Amino acid sequence: MRNATYVYNPMKKENTAEIACKCTRCRIVLNCVTPSLSLLCTCEDCRNALEWGFINGGAAPNIIPELFYVRSDIKTFQGLEFMKPIQIRDNARSTRVYCIKCFSILGVDHPGYKNNVFMFFKGHCSTTCDLSIKPSAAIHLKDFPGDRILELPKNIKQIWSFTSDEVIKFRSIPNVAKTLRDPIQPAEGITFQEIIQRMPEIEVLKPATK
Repeated sequence: MRNATYVYNPMKKENTAEIACKCTRCRIVLNCVTPSLSLLCTCEDCRNALEWGFINGGAAPNIIPELFYVRSDIKTFQGLEFMKPIQIRDNARSTRVYCIKCFSILGVDHPGYKNNVFMFFKGHCSTTCDLSIKPSAAIHLKDFPGDRILELPKNIKQIWSFTSDEVIKFRSIPNVAKTLRDPIQPAEGITFQEIIQRMPEIEVLKPATK
């Protein structure tokens, strides 16, 4: 762990971007302003996590959330005491960090991100990141509710499930290959995983029954 003090300074403007909760108690300042990847996701896990946040006072979820992936290189942060790491069940792989006051989701970590990037949901936090990048694919389409109409952007790549063939198809997308790889160089600041390690123990919403 780096021996450094991370202090938020709103007057210092450099080539950085910010992710903040809606109530502004929590802020993460990034050393990169532009996400490297955007995806549309219809998986049950994302849907359940967004619905849980909404029930507790967060933003209403979209039927197809838009995900943005940014470099896990954090210059400064504040509000650690209001951040809570959540997993939706015992075997979950994603760890979502909520603000415990407004239930914004500040970011999501997953082993597949290799501590190179982390993800956030458009509309479920505030950000100054450049969100002009278009979604590269729509994923987990097999989980889309059968009683709803699936409407996707024209010509977007569709990943229905992550079978071996679908994984190859997904990984062949240029922005995916660029983003979900091992870090080429160390972060200048602290990583999202390192912030999670400073938080209380991860809370599991649906512990396995014995």
